[in-house]
Amino acid sequence: MKRKKIILASILIVICFFSMAHVSLAESAYRYESEAWQLYRMGLFAGASADRFNPDLGVKLDRQIGITLLLNFFGKTPEVKLLSSKDINEILSPYTDEHIISKWARPYMAYALKTGMIVGTSSTTLSPQNKLDGVSFAAMILRQLGYTVDRKEFIDSIQILSDKGGLIASEVSFFNKRELIKDDAVGMAYGSLFATCDNEKSLIENLISSDTVSLETALSYNLVRYYNPGSIESENLNSSIKRPAGYQHAYDLILEALLSAKTSIVLPKNEHTDTFEEIVDIVNTCLRENPEILYYSSLTYNHNGVLTFKYSKDAETIKNHKAKLEEKVETILSEIIKPDMTDFQKEIAVHDYLVKNCEYDMLGYKGNSIKEESFTAYGALCSGVAVCEGYSEAASILLNRSGVKAKIITGKSKGVGHAWNLVKLDDEWYHLDITWNDPYQTDKKSDIKYHYFNITDSEISQDHQWDKDKYETCTATKYNYYKYNNLIAKNQDEFISRVIEEVQRGNKEIALQILESDPQKFDMKTAAKTLVNKLFLGCSYSYNEVVRVAEISFN
Repeated sequence: MKRKKIILASILIVICFFSMAHVSLAESAYRYESEAWQLYRMGLFAGASADRFNPDLGVKLDRQIGITLLLNFFGKTPEVKLLSSKDINEILSPYTDEHIISKWARPYMAYALKTGMIVGTSSTTLSPQNKLDGVSFAAMILRQLGYTVDRKEFIDSIQILSDKGGLIASEVSFFNKRELIKDDAVGMAYGSLFATCDNEKSLIENLISSDTVSLETALSYNLVRYYNPGSIESENLNSSIKRPAGYQHAYDLILEALLSAKTSIVLPKNEHTDTFEEIVDIVNTCLRENPEILYYSSLTYNHNGVLTFKYSKDAETIKNHKAKLEEKVETILSEIIKPDMTDFQKEIAVHDYLVKNCEYDMLGYKGNSIKEESFTAYGALCSGVAVCEGYSEAASILLNRSGVKAKIITGKSKGVGHAWNLVKLDDEWYHLDITWNDPYQTDKKSDIKYHYFNITDSEISQDHQWDKDKYETCTATKYNYYKYNNLIAKNQDEFISRVIEEVQRGNKEIALQILESDPQKFDMKTAAKTLVNKLFLGCSYSYNEVVRVAEISFN
């Protein structure tokens, strides 16, 4: 059962909102303002203000600004702050132009000199206000990535940075300027998150390893992904650099609020937030993509940009359940996922764990009193009781943490709201409905079904409905459970032959998918009678006409 998340707005708020003069706000004048915002949220960019986001992106990039920006970006600010005033003055004193260094830049310039990041422009000058060009700034980045840039290579620094994965090809010429503004520097720095450092890891991976950026933050911004429990890799390895947009700015604020159970935030006004429907869309996207969000129930929004969230449980309970959920996820993955597993094997492991360890909340469903926990991954994994929403959210978390791309899909089944998963294997998408594979029985260890395991749009659409424009198309069959394991019978005669072979091997429980789609040409009852007469064994059987899976068990 899929519960609808409610979006509320009082009549007064709606009237206030829509009585405003409707002005569609334009994109920022600066190309990389959204990147600056994301770096600011990650603690890698300070801007021109200590207490608010003020990127000052139009300022000309000189040596002192560029050095300060890069030291912030590479997480060196804590080390810079360790320098005393005496240290700073001693380091800078040999240079006759040290008095023109801005006060805020002095510790950064001193640190850069001390560590060899820069040298003077002469034995007695630093030229802090000299403008930086694209080649020089790229060379500075490369050195911070761990590479040596000699005089011969210097002129090709922008191309080398691109070769290391820090820029896309079209940006090489764009950044090859005689003068940069801070906006350009932000664009080059952001791209460098995906560059390969001298230790063969991407910069973002190294920043996570050094605790400069938290793993949770990097995951929430889709900068990295899991490929095994506890192991990450850059999301950018085989694709163009990810550039966040104004939409991402709003998304990040909302996501952070929902994950931490905040009750309100001030939403920036841009072209993605100037209608109530657009805001609702961002909230719904956050909920769909982040099943770790717990107990959100509704929102209100007023014309001052204040977005207020309501939850079905108090903040302390939400944080407690979130912590327990994280701990449980780590425990489960350490038990069921092994380093040498294929993605298909990981999917099997997650599927089987949920079927064995989670019960559908039939009591709550029949009594029309389903607990809030049952709609969440917390209910499925920590309480062992859930409805379809809880199953699908738990599967999404476990699969993605295992390195298997998965998402939640919502629609209807038999006229009732329903949720299940889409899973990506070898660049192809499949439907996975663990709820419908759960037999809802007490002893389920020997009764796991795979009827809805990696099936196509055409197969699942017989009893599931969804908005096909919102989700990926699923046409692949390679990883269908029955096809992959060769549990296939072309017709009734082959089914009978296969079952006899399995029984002779000692297998008393057989499930096969029937390729014959004409119901007049496959009769399960007749096939079962034939098998009983041939094997002299009693049996029980079932046939799922939707996915054409025939199951038979002998006494």
